[in-house]
Amino acid sequence: MPEIKTSYHHKSTGCASIHHLLKNTRDIPDHMVEQLVNSLENTLTCQPEIFVGQVYDSCVYRIGCGDIYTETKLVFATPAVRNKFASSFEAACCHAGFTVHRSY
Repeated sequence: MPEIKTSYHHKSTGCASIHHLLKNTRDIPDHMVEQLVNSLENTLTCQPEIFVGQVYDSCVYRIGCGDIYTETKLVFATPAVRNKFASSFEAACCHAGFTVHRSY
């Protein structure tokens, strides 16, 4: 399983960029944006690991905050939109200090 690591940054700064990315992705409802940001902020404080994955041949992208067993499932309009979001999201998480595991 590939893993991406980077250094820790202040959680409000890092999560602000992730919040901005999520908020500007029209396939993600506002309530889910807030739920994900809250989960990410809580995870960054105690165990800064994110588990992500794309379901092949679909528009699904999964995010697990802190452990692989709790996940948020996002569904995008097309696989190309999903791939673009996934790349940006994973980069933003690394910048915020998360360890990103591509595991689903």
